[in-house]
Amino acid sequence: MNNLKTLYCSLIILIIFQGCTAILEPVFLDQTKKDLKEIEQEEFNININTLTFKKSIESNKDAYPRQLMITGSGARANVYNEDDFLTKDIPSYLTNSEYRLGQGDELSLLLINQFKNEVIKWPNSMVKENYILGVGDVLTLVQSADLTNPVIALKEMTNNKVNDEENILSVNGVVGSNGNILLLGLGSLKAVDRTLEDVRAEIRNILIRNGSAPNFQLEITEFNSKKAYVTNNKNQSKIIVINTIPVSLREVAYGSGLSKTNENSALITLVRNKQTYKFTAGQLFNINSPNTFIQDKDHIHFEITEIPSSQVSALVGSNGNILLPGIGKLVVENRKLADVHEEITKILTMKGKKPDIQLEITKFRNKKIYFSNRNQGSKILYLSNKENTLRQVVHLSSAISEVKDGLALIILTRGKQIIRLPLDKVLDPNTPDIWIQNDDQIEINYMSYKDGQVYILTGSGDASIMPINPSRRETLANALFENNGALSNLSAKRSEVYLLRGRNPSIAYHLDAQNVSRILVAAKTELRPNDIIFVAERPIISFARTLSEILPLRILLRDIKNDNIP
Repeated sequence: MNNLKTLYCSLIILIIFQGCTAILEPVFLDQTKKDLKEIEQEEFNININTLTFKKSIESNKDAYPRQLMITGSGARANVYNEDDFLTKDIPSYLTNSEYRLGQGDELSLLLINQFKNEVIKWPNSMVKENYILGVGDVLTLVQSADLTNPVIALKEMTNNKVNDEENILSVNGVVGSNGNILLLGLGSLKAVDRTLEDVRAEIRNILIRNGSAPNFQLEITEFNSKKAYVTNNKNQSKIIVINTIPVSLREVAYGSGLSKTNENSALITLVRNKQTYKFTAGQLFNINSPNTFIQDKDHIHFEITEIPSSQVSALVGSNGNILLPGIGKLVVENRKLADVHEEITKILTMKGKKPDIQLEITKFRNKKIYFSNRNQGSKILYLSNKENTLRQVVHLSSAISEVKDGLALIILTRGKQIIRLPLDKVLDPNTPDIWIQNDDQIEINYMSYKDGQVYILTGSGDASIMPINPSRRETLANALFENNGALSNLSAKRSEVYLLRGRNPSIAYHLDAQNVSRILVAAKTELRPNDIIFVAERPIISFARTLSEILPLRILLRDIKNDNIP
């Protein structure tokens, strides 16, 4: 019996020492001693840092790896890493684009009907003092009656008449096509390109040679050789006969109904000797402008605008052209609106008009995109020259929905190119403009994030997995204090809380949660997928577990003492 007691006592002492070693055994994150089975295991270096507010801010800057879940059938249903799935950089072909006109677009042209002439070149305004005779002019010769004069003797043979009371003889002659004039009693005289004084001098000499008194008067009674032509934009025309009295261009303008009040609403064009001169009514009637006199063979054209402004519309036809009144036909397909505006301005300037115009696209029917939204269906949108970026299209589509636990994704398909961008990045004003083109396909899709995992270990050997979501951004405090959290177990040693992150080397953030104020640090520290939370076990719990193992032995010893052993 004594030997049996000795055996039981030895066994009890051995169990006690085993429990004591558990109480004294420290907790290590890294085990330096390795057995043969651990030779093939990967070794990790761990750097332990005290978890402070500063360290918490630094740890929150770590990347949050997220996985997107795509629903569907077959290969479409899959899980993708967000960084690999999204487009990182905006391709260059998505920038710097501008709307170009095409078939079906409608343009509106508002034109201020005024003329503009910046550079003024005035013609020679000098007036010749003496009229130069020409073909068609009619001259009348009047002289005193002289019965000895051959002219009087032939009175009966002519249609000319003699005033018997005043003894006056009147003779008419026309400058013929040969440039001569035939006067009765004087013969044929050269008249073209001569002044009236020259012809008078020649007649005086003839009369003196014929022995007649040079008592006569020679005048131009009809002016037919020199004319100016006046036209206007109303298909009206008239001829102005030029005589010995000078006529100014201002007088002609007044006679055509123009005045200074017309200002820039009338344009006067003068063509003289193959030279063209243009003036606005305001310039012609300006007191400081030189007085221009009309000359033979001048062509004067008045273009008068009665309507202050006009507006016309034009549709881009199948040939890519538009037709505008007063402008003509223009090729506009695949051209920018600014380029067409510039061309119209040049045409108006060449015509002497003031290029005050407004050119706008009133209907857009050429370029379209295909827009789809998982929650709202699909539709066709026509591109304009104002809402031509991806950001503008998304705003105008009214297709933005709130996403709580996922990602709103913008998918742009152009040909074989696919661009995937988060909605918040597209709407960000700091993001470069992404220009849309014809036949682009735009899709708004809403994708869910796959929950990440955090591993929780305790010194007692308990292990669990905690799901975390990138939209909720769980913290270390959530892992420690939520239901069945790491510190909900009474065996947890609050002073030995570790957050491990990274591969090799790994960082272990140490938190002493015994101090209540330090829990605030845990509430600010975000978790990341694959983080490891380790909480050591209190030594007293290990000792209590040892005592619980000893209790059956105490009962056995009691029975031995009482000789109550079967």
